[in-house]
Amino acid sequence: MAGYILALDQGTTSSRAILYDDHARPIKMAQQPTTLTTPKAGFVEQDAQQIWQTQISCAHDVINQAGLLATDVTSIAITNQRESIVIWDKQTGKPLAPAIIWQDRRTASYCKTLASESATGMAHSDNGSQSNMASEVQRITGLRLDPYFSASKIAWLLENNPKLRVRASKGEIAVGTIDSWLIYKLTGGEHVIDVTNASRTLLYDIHKLAWSEELCALFSIPMNILPKVLPSDGDFGKTKKGLFAKQIPIHAVLGDQQAALFGQGCLDAGMAKNTYGTGCFMLMNIGQTPKLSEHKLLTTIAWQRKSTLTRPENLSFDQIVQSSKRILQPPKKEVTYALEGSVFMAGAIVQWLRDNLGMIKQSSEVEDLARQVDSSEDVVLIPAFTGLGAPYWRSDISASITGMSRGTTKAHIARAALEAVAYQTYDVLIAMQKDSPHPLTELRVDGGAANNDLLMQFQADLLGVPVLRPKDTEITAKGAALLAGLKTGLYDESTMQASWQVDRIFEPTMSSDAREQHLNKWQRAIDRALRAI
Repeated sequence: MAGYILALDQGTTSSRAILYDDHARPIKMAQQPTTLTTPKAGFVEQDAQQIWQTQISCAHDVINQAGLLATDVTSIAITNQRESIVIWDKQTGKPLAPAIIWQDRRTASYCKTLASESATGMAHSDNGSQSNMASEVQRITGLRLDPYFSASKIAWLLENNPKLRVRASKGEIAVGTIDSWLIYKLTGGEHVIDVTNASRTLLYDIHKLAWSEELCALFSIPMNILPKVLPSDGDFGKTKKGLFAKQIPIHAVLGDQQAALFGQGCLDAGMAKNTYGTGCFMLMNIGQTPKLSEHKLLTTIAWQRKSTLTRPENLSFDQIVQSSKRILQPPKKEVTYALEGSVFMAGAIVQWLRDNLGMIKQSSEVEDLARQVDSSEDVVLIPAFTGLGAPYWRSDISASITGMSRGTTKAHIARAALEAVAYQTYDVLIAMQKDSPHPLTELRVDGGAANNDLLMQFQADLLGVPVLRPKDTEITAKGAALLAGLKTGLYDESTMQASWQVDRIFEPTMSSDAREQHLNKWQRAIDRALRAI
């Protein structure tokens, strides 16, 4: 079966489109940058119209680059930055406010206040005492009551724009995560969301697989503005007439980190991946039963797939019809869950060295700069530019560089910056190992910074397990494309297995003493930062 999958990868700093052939091989990519703005301290925004325009431009560009026609494209797959939200007019499709991005911290004090309240009327603990709001939110969503997630962003928009709240009550506006926004624009009106993105809003019950009335009431968000939730390989509609030469169906949508987990082939419980992008995200497949973290990690939906319809055994089609029995058994919607540790700043630290400090001209230069010294010595960079994520979840911590001396150079700071990425990943893994019955035997990696050999070797040394880097580190788009290909029949399971090929394995080589010295240095710096507040 010939055909192509068009994967749209809408990230924090750029929009991309990648075409995959019938063997799940990438053949062409188009990319355009998007602009982040920070109008006030803690505010991080984007122009939702720019997100759409860059994404559709890349889609047309990549088809032209490949010398193909839209009629050659079997289906569209979407993967996207999660938690970021857009609010728009249902009739005109125009954004009504800037998109609020996942890094935004404007609702930190609001979330902190909510977290300290008791969950009166919502739930009680087993011993009959009232639970606090934070634990109740975790029980329902698997997440933490943190400004990182979508709910408080939506609540802020409605609270600070009274006209929007009035229009919301009239059913005139729509809100959604980036996938939802793109689907609306692509189809000309479908207001839907994939289940993995829904599970990142802080409004979705991951057990009942439905929007939570209690949480919508808690955040004062009317349910009529929320999109319909579909499985990851659901039918998201077709592109509207005139957008392409034919109407192309959208067959797969996954949040970016879930897409990377799928693309890395982590289909069995206990398998884990770490994506080194703007942030750093480690996910471990924990199977079909959600387990709430006891060590400040997140429980999230990895994906939900429609299983194929099956006929009852030993009966022909005619026999079923003649006997008036149900022709097909109802489809099951298999849900796979994951534990996740979110590190807010990874590749963004290197961007800071480049853009704010002017230490390097290109992000790729950071490895050569860091290699100019054998050690970061006593220098430790704590990259809490937007607070600390898992397993600390402290939005009140500020970034710092400690341990500098008169002899400290920019090479020491560059090396400390890379080490900070690995240290944060180590902290997440330790928490994950405590939560999961499955010991980690290897870590599969992807994302731009996964191409940094110095960082990957240091990561393997800290973790004490091999780090496996695939040949194709643009695994996020591939994960969504694979799911779309499986849905349409363009790919089968063997295609998926063949598409993952290892480029390099980084084996741990550091002595246990040296490893302990590094970890102690990091922990001392973290402890100082936590005590300083």
